[in-house]
Amino acid sequence: MRTTARRAGWRELREAAISATRWGWPVVPGTFLGPDQRWYGREGARRLGPIQDSWRENPVTDSAEAYEVWSEHPYGVLLVCGCGVDVLELPARLRGLLAFPEVPWIPLAMTAPPVRWLLFTVTGSGALSGELSQVGMRLHGAGAWVALPPTAVEFLSPQRWLEPPARGVTGQLRTVDEIQHGLLTVLLRSGLGIGSGDDDEKQPLRC
Repeated sequence: MRTTARRAGWRELREAAISATRWGWPVVPGTFLGPDQRWYGREGARRLGPIQDSWRENPVTDSAEAYEVWSEHPYGVLLVCGCGVDVLELPARLRGLLAFPEVPWIPLAMTAPPVRWLLFTVTGSGALSGELSQVGMRLHGAGAWVALPPTAVEFLSPQRWLEPPARGVTGQLRTVDEIQHGLLTVLLRSGLGIGSGDDDEKQPLRC
């Protein structure tokens, strides 16, 4: 799958950061691509990542602060995982799992190519079942960050929402255990996870 190259606007990124804080999600500013296709926001940056070393200890959780920080530069919007919200990441070939009612998948985001699906959940134990790990799924928990739409991860299209969160969504998120149980149930029944690993497993979204 290929998408048309597009860089998210400064206002879009600021609104995304403000929205995240209103959902109760902690975020931090990330490096960003300039018109010259170089990374800015941190000296020596060569890829997307937090602009500060202390990003885990000092997330932005207030909408007024988010407005102020993201008014300085068009920073990427990075979710701090493990602080109320975790993310389950599915490889593109397992997209069919999301069609089953046993898998509660809202909210849902899609990464830029190589395509992967991001399911947002309530922070749990931080453990991913062995069966899900073997078929290429990942769990982003404490110590990880994930780029939120419309942050650009590479020189291609930014992340985008397929089903965006609603205001007050944190209280509506399902638990990691609940979603993993649904995924395992469908995986064993459908056989969708049987076969070779997907070809984009070496493209991490976390630092």
